[in-house]
Amino acid sequence: ALWTATDEGADVRRAQYLFMLMYLATLGVVLAIYRGARVPPVWLPLLSASRRLHSIYVLRLFNDAVAMLLAYAAILAMSRQPRWSGLLLSLAISIKMNVQLMLPAAAFIWWRAGGLRLAAVQTAVVALSQAVVAAPFLAAYPHEYLAGAFDYGRKFNYTWTVNWRFLGLSAFESRAWAQLLLVLHALLLAVLAAVVWPRLSGHSLWQILRQGFRRSTRRVSAAEVAVVMFTANFVGIVCARSLHYQFYAWYAHMLPLLLFYARLPTPLRLALWLAIEYAWNVFPSTSFSSLLLLAAHITLLFGILRIRHAKPN
Repeated sequence: ALWTATDEGADVRRAQYLFMLMYLATLGVVLAIYRGARVPPVWLPLLSASRRLHSIYVLRLFNDAVAMLLAYAAILAMSRQPRWSGLLLSLAISIKMNVQLMLPAAAFIWWRAGGLRLAAVQTAVVALSQAVVAAPFLAAYPHEYLAGAFDYGRKFNYTWTVNWRFLGLSAFESRAWAQLLLVLHALLLAVLAAVVWPRLSGHSLWQILRQGFRRSTRRVSAAEVAVVMFTANFVGIVCARSLHYQFYAWYAHMLPLLLFYARLPTPLRLALWLAIEYAWNVFPSTSFSSLLLLAAHITLLFGILRIRHAKPN
């Protein structure tokens, strides 16, 4: 559709206007999520204060923007019409693989809201819609599609890394480093699923598992949905093999909510946003900017792991 609307990519100005509308639409969906999560208005200006984010949407025209609009729509649907969330999430994944970072959280929310039945149905929707999207490519180039569409062993270009510049090229490209990040990501997800997410609802993980086998539906608050989905995505960001500049769109709109709910002093929370924004605006990245980004991420992660309930601090 974008190809056709921009005269086969020739009309860049029209593309910029379309991406501007996409930016505004994304902001509207995110504001709806924030309203449901009861984030105070004082935090909202941060949603549109990022220089780097404006560049990603209106100057660089990356497809990350399209994927995240659908991802945020899926998150909003989870607290209103969960039956549509799987399809929206799958469409986002079909555009950009990073949305898979939220799949564990989505499975948790589906289980909380509708138990085994809803989780199974939505998982099937994701799988079937992926198959439909892949069908034309599988018919023409099956091997190439399967090898390239979900390339988890992809090697990233050190030139563009924002988060690991201080490591040096050899460490950045080492297989051991990639495996360490993968293990750390799995451990953090396990901590979220076993401790932090159940704590949001006031139930233990065992109670949530037992409730899921009963034929009943439960209302999951918009705040819980947002915190669960955003935190799952954030730990994936922290453990990412590499973050390129356009990847800031993956979580920039989530930061104010995460900072609001994180159990940290308010001055520190504001300082973290400034540090993260600064690091993403340094080009090319430096050892200092990447270390600063890592320190900010770890500090915010510490505050996230201390969240006790999906209620305002």
